[in-house]
Amino acid sequence: MGRKGFLKEHPVWLHLILAVSASIVIVIFTFIVLNMYGRTGQEYRTPYVVGSYFNELNNDDGLNLQYVIIDSVYQPNHRGGYIIKQDPDSGSLIKKGRKIYITVASYFPDNAIVPDLRSLSVRHAITQLENVGLHGGKLIFKDDPHHAVLEQRYKGRTVAEGRRLEKGAMIDLVVGRGTGNNHTIVPYTIGLSPTKARRDILSSSLNVGREHYDGISDMSRAIVYRQSPAYTGRSTAEYGSTVELWYCDRSILSMEEKERMRLRRIEDSIRSANVELEDGESDSRYRMTEMDEF
Repeated sequence: MGRKGFLKEHPVWLHLILAVSASIVIVIFTFIVLNMYGRTGQEYRTPYVVGSYFNELNNDDGLNLQYVIIDSVYQPNHRGGYIIKQDPDSGSLIKKGRKIYITVASYFPDNAIVPDLRSLSVRHAITQLENVGLHGGKLIFKDDPHHAVLEQRYKGRTVAEGRRLEKGAMIDLVVGRGTGNNHTIVPYTIGLSPTKARRDILSSSLNVGREHYDGISDMSRAIVYRQSPAYTGRSTAEYGSTVELWYCDRSILSMEEKERMRLRRIEDSIRSANVELEDGESDSRYRMTEMDEF
């Protein structure tokens, strides 16, 4: 009995062979289509556009990339359209025609309403400013029995509550020295961004001194790697003293170093909270909420 006779006598084998053959053809066809439309193996490095301006972007590299603005943030040091952040990051593998999502400096600043900071603790006042989009500037200390905010100033002049200012404006605070010990523990700022480091320094009744940026082109990736005075957990400084900061790009730090910084931040947060509880501060939760920020 020949092959044809066998298949006629056992049609189930014929159907099985036809089904397997059809499956193989479908799989091969699917891979061909995916290879054509998915452009497998045709991946390119994402260009670095942070630091450029949106209206200057072009597609001369032949990748046909689409740049999409997803957010804008007011940057007093940059004009509108300055690219602050990109996603995916530079160096990532992408295909032609991919969308690159970017955050740019806004063309027009938003307004913020100045709150009433008088009689608040320095820490609470700094928190209030950040909640409305403003920043603490310089702390100016005066002899007064209460260690609290006495006056708020903008560009050297008293600024009243309710006034509208551009978001990101710096508000200087006139603060009373209080009675007794006029010293505070130097905070641990290693591993923090410039904004968070400045906030922690001001919240400790200290001022930000000179800031050094070592070869940083993308400020969104800057973190503190050195401070002076150094942090020991016991080192103190007089109210209004300055803390000098050095920044580097976070990418140059190892994961082990970042974890060490995070644990040190937790220790500092707990220590600061204990000190505030002893001093009767009402807003001691402020630093505790920052333990996992890095």
